[in-house]
Amino acid sequence: MTEDLNWELIVIGGGPAGMTAAIYGARYGLKTLLLESKVLGGAQATSPGIENYPGYTFIVGLDLANKMKEQVKKCGAFVREITEVKNVERDGDGGDFLLETRRGVYRTPAIIFATGGGHKHLNVPGEDSLTGRGVSYCATCDGPLFRDKIVAVVGGGNTAVTEALYLSEVVGKVYLIHRRDELRAEKIIQDYVFNSSVEILWDTIVKEIKGDELVNELLLQNVKTGEERTLSVNGVFIALGSSPESSLAQSIGVVTNQRGEIIVNAKQATNIPGVFAAGDVVESMKQIAVAVGHGAIAADSAYSYIRKIQRGPIGYA
Repeated sequence: MTEDLNWELIVIGGGPAGMTAAIYGARYGLKTLLLESKVLGGAQATSPGIENYPGYTFIVGLDLANKMKEQVKKCGAFVREITEVKNVERDGDGGDFLLETRRGVYRTPAIIFATGGGHKHLNVPGEDSLTGRGVSYCATCDGPLFRDKIVAVVGGGNTAVTEALYLSEVVGKVYLIHRRDELRAEKIIQDYVFNSSVEILWDTIVKEIKGDELVNELLLQNVKTGEERTLSVNGVFIALGSSPESSLAQSIGVVTNQRGEIIVNAKQATNIPGVFAAGDVVESMKQIAVAVGHGAIAADSAYSYIRKIQRGPIGYA
């Protein structure tokens, strides 16, 4: 069967933002294609439990991802998983976008980038195998799962200190592990943490995360003395920041901020006509509910843009 290469809307990225955009695009009647380099789900699929998504007091991340995936397929959007977009370019000035993949070169007048962002990792033994089993990258997502337990936060910037403060009101005990002897966070945030119950372990790095089925211990090392010791914890939150997956968008001139996040307006439109962005790849709060909202707005804006091209400006913003 010959692959259909012509689409009205192509969404790149299969997390909550991308799947929502595909749902809305298809429901608007657009011929919509969703491309995902891996499998649909995004970062939410690795969460052991989600308690802050409306409609669910608790749901396993993979279960929520599968429900979204099922809805995408039922609404009429087409999905291509394990299909990485290798290159994007425009066919002439103001022409369609051409997306190179292993299946061929797709053509579309409008793109929604929902490529998300990758969390920075410690790259220590136990991190990958215990992710979702005590290792987390989102305190607001998973913090309540550790109520009355002992956790550690790794990092020294705004994100790490803010997450440590949040967790101090949710869990039993919080350690903040930082490799230097001073924090990088803004002074006002530092003042808050110094006056909180958070215990800071200075000049310390994590050498290994230990546990059988769940995290139960960290192997720590003092960077000045070389001394190693263990710390008993029930969970560890790695808060080293994230790296937005925006290089593909940047390649066609989409503007990003200093962190690499795509800059959009209130309609999720970028500086390039016909290009929209949603979810963790944009400059915004990194939450599933926010990503879903972005996806809906981006699809609505793309619909208006596409119909304006097809029918003219009458009746369209």
